[in-house]
Amino acid sequence: MIRLLLLAFVLLGAGRPAVAQTTDEIIARGKILIAIDTNNPPWGLLDASMQPDGIDVSVANLLAKYMGVKLEIVPVTSQNRIPFILTGKADLVMATLTVTPQRALQIWFSNPYAAQESIIMAPAATAIGSWDDLAGKKVSVVRGAIQDPLVVARAPKATMMRFDNDATTIQALMTRQVDATATGFLIPAQTNKLQPGANYEKKLSLGWQHIAIGMKKGNTELRQWVNTFVYHTRNNGELNEIFKKFSGVDLPELPSY
Repeated sequence: MIRLLLLAFVLLGAGRPAVAQTTDEIIARGKILIAIDTNNPPWGLLDASMQPDGIDVSVANLLAKYMGVKLEIVPVTSQNRIPFILTGKADLVMATLTVTPQRALQIWFSNPYAAQESIIMAPAATAIGSWDDLAGKKVSVVRGAIQDPLVVARAPKATMMRFDNDATTIQALMTRQVDATATGFLIPAQTNKLQPGANYEKKLSLGWQHIAIGMKKGNTELRQWVNTFVYHTRNNGELNEIFKKFSGVDLPELPSY
């Protein structure tokens, strides 16, 4: 009976993810598992060779390089990026994860490594000059993204149309299923390249949000190392170089806490 119980324990444990608590454990494993949304340009995308690229991917590769291990990307969406950390499917999450008190109840954040302004985007011909102008209009947003509650708070009479990823959210606007979309400040220029003549533009600002690296609560040593990495690469210009490559603008000043 004891042998059977031990065997059952081993088999159950074999199916569980190997959650790393320290950098030493990650180094011993030889790779770091980072959850990234590769369907969210310019943060995560697939290049012409169908290889992962973008701001988050580049920063994740840089982090793995500094740690001296290989990077294994764990694909996620806005909806499952935090659950993947909670269930140990990834060591870190880097998927345009903005810092909020609500999320901090579930996971730990590093100091921010990037930032973005959330905006309401629509064609230039669409008359939106205030939050009241969104009343009765359909606004697309990624389900689980920070923009969703921000729009609801400012424009409670807007009709929110929630989609599973950024591509379908923007596609809804391009095909006129919605009147506007809540997204990041880098998206209008990219969308105008996909649909020349539509003249998509920023209509309203939802404010700036800081983007950080998430990890399981209690990983004190790992968070200390990640914060050191963020500090060092912010200071030596490597983070700015990555951000500017994909955004065309310099990284804004970032806080530490």
